[in-house]
Amino acid sequence: MNKHTPGLRVILALATAAGLAIAAGLKPAGAANYARPFEPPVRKAFLPLPPGLVEPTGWLRDWCIAAKDGYTGHMDDVDVEFRRAWAADHKMTGERLNWPQGAWPYEGGGYWFDGLTRLGYILHDESLIQQAHRRFNVAVDNMNPNSILFLWWLDENQPADAKSVEAGGGWSLWASGLLGRAMAAHYDGSHDPRVLKALETAYATDRDWPCMGWGMSNPWPAFDTYTWTGNKQIAAWLTTLFATGNGKHPGGTSWNRYRLMPKQEPGAEKNDHVVHFLESTTPWALGYLWTGNREFLDVTLAWHDLLEREAMQPSGVPVADEFYGPTGAYRGTETCDVAGYVWSQIMLLSVSGEGRLADRVERAFFNAGPATVARDFKTHVYFQSPNRIVDMSPPYPHGPRAEGNSYTTKHYPLCCTAALNRIVPNYVMHMWMATYDNGLAATHYGPCKVSALVADRVPVDVTCRTDYPFNDVIEMSVKPARPATFPLSFRIPGWCKNPELSVNGTELGATPDARAFVRVERQWKAGDTVRLRLPMTACVKAGRDRNADDAPYATISYGPLLLALPIADTGDANTPDPAAKWRYALDARDGKPGGNSGIAVDRTAMPARWDWPLAAPLKLRVRAAAIDWNPDPKAPRLPPGPIAATTPAETVALVPYGCTKFRISMFPVTTRARALGLDKVQ
Repeated sequence: MNKHTPGLRVILALATAAGLAIAAGLKPAGAANYARPFEPPVRKAFLPLPPGLVEPTGWLRDWCIAAKDGYTGHMDDVDVEFRRAWAADHKMTGERLNWPQGAWPYEGGGYWFDGLTRLGYILHDESLIQQAHRRFNVAVDNMNPNSILFLWWLDENQPADAKSVEAGGGWSLWASGLLGRAMAAHYDGSHDPRVLKALETAYATDRDWPCMGWGMSNPWPAFDTYTWTGNKQIAAWLTTLFATGNGKHPGGTSWNRYRLMPKQEPGAEKNDHVVHFLESTTPWALGYLWTGNREFLDVTLAWHDLLEREAMQPSGVPVADEFYGPTGAYRGTETCDVAGYVWSQIMLLSVSGEGRLADRVERAFFNAGPATVARDFKTHVYFQSPNRIVDMSPPYPHGPRAEGNSYTTKHYPLCCTAALNRIVPNYVMHMWMATYDNGLAATHYGPCKVSALVADRVPVDVTCRTDYPFNDVIEMSVKPARPATFPLSFRIPGWCKNPELSVNGTELGATPDARAFVRVERQWKAGDTVRLRLPMTACVKAGRDRNADDAPYATISYGPLLLALPIADTGDANTPDPAAKWRYALDARDGKPGGNSGIAVDRTAMPARWDWPLAAPLKLRVRAAAIDWNPDPKAPRLPPGPIAATTPAETVALVPYGCTKFRISMFPVTTRARALGLDKVQ
């Protein structure tokens, strides 16, 4: 099929899905264009579009191409373990199904394949799609009714095989769910009936396998499989999983904890490994769709709100090194958790429709996302921290420890090397979602084009021309195949106080609803234009680093972007410029914290090719004072209190956090700033 006919591809995909339901003697549910043949009692707020219907353009496409040319298209060359990932000749059994004994390729393969297939579809790149197809084919060709999930070489009727999947707390069963999510995305893009059959074979079981495992990864692809097939066995165990009763289920206590509302007192809940947290909380939201019990969603959102309240870094991701803990200038976030956090908030957004979750997605994606990888997408960090002054610092307590701070081709364990492939395509394919009233919703912003069905299956293209988040204007052209009446909904970020929205030059009201969206329903015709402006202002926030005796700090944001004082990297991402000046405290001027009234915004043209350059097209100039501050690389800390500046304040230039490899983004503050209240927690 011609890669330039996405509208036709959408129609054929829908026809295939409808045909499957008709062949089963059932009518597709509802009139919504993207409704599945079988749906639970409660509908999602937004319907994610099949991968490939949203395409990146502009700077975002450049980043996707870097991913293709870097890790995502070449993981087999990174480490031999990725050649073994779900390969026909890599059939681990017994205790070797625990991750330290050789099961890494199952986790890594699930992560990588998920990013690989999605990136292939959003770029319409046949080489990536076929690479993913070949890897999935091993499971597709070998699945049988006795398989234990996607561990097709094991026989659930053999006691030794059944016992072996308990290794590592059900590690291999959890890894199966990662592969299941990847296969569900591949089916959504390809509508290959063989892939759907493999999914159904894995999850249509009368055993407890999908309700077991280290993390709760299997319910989501099983739920998707049910919505395509209506399989009664899948429905039966989903019902068992979400039965409230006394709160017990086959997942055991590690999942059970997240079925209950968290204690709200600070520190009352014991922290958790953040990958486990994300994998074990997020799927409970499906219980709301399956049962109609709103408590499932409320509990899930409450746990994620707790994570934000107790552990959120200014870069938009939680402390995760590898357990969550208090926000800190030298606390780390594992790259696996950057990918997992973006995924979790997108999934919760699709269920709840709450725009604040999309705000979280953008902040994580635009800041922590690019900090995970080098500019050529060929080396990465295992951990990132808000402040990075030298390589191999700080000495993180888990994983590869201090080595995790370096940009290298791979880190052991290999989970982060694999998971980083999920970040970019997951964001792109969910920038637009469908609505049940046959419209579309702009959920996340950036340069892109969506080609989908609206109204009574009318193909439409919406092209977004923008450099967002490096400027604040998004110009959209709307081109339906014929004039049609349908709604377009636009998210208004929580940080934006004075949004502007116009259609064909006519100003409209831009007051968001309770979920932070503005809905515009009208007859749209080819040539219509939408202009959305999201004015950004500098925001100075203060807090205390509980990892450093409550040392005061300040951060500066601009819209969804965190700003940082860059320390130039010379030659590679692990060598800072020794002459760089970075020992500064945020100062005050004109009676406002941080010189807020004196913050100047400088914009220059976007580069011809985007690679998160240190010479950023957006800079903020702020007031800061040079201070005597020499943190120990083995145990770096912010100064214990506000600094008495002995020199006059000067102007320093900050750039987006994602453009830096060495940086200060959580600043010490001066006593002058303290007098203005900058050291108080906001």
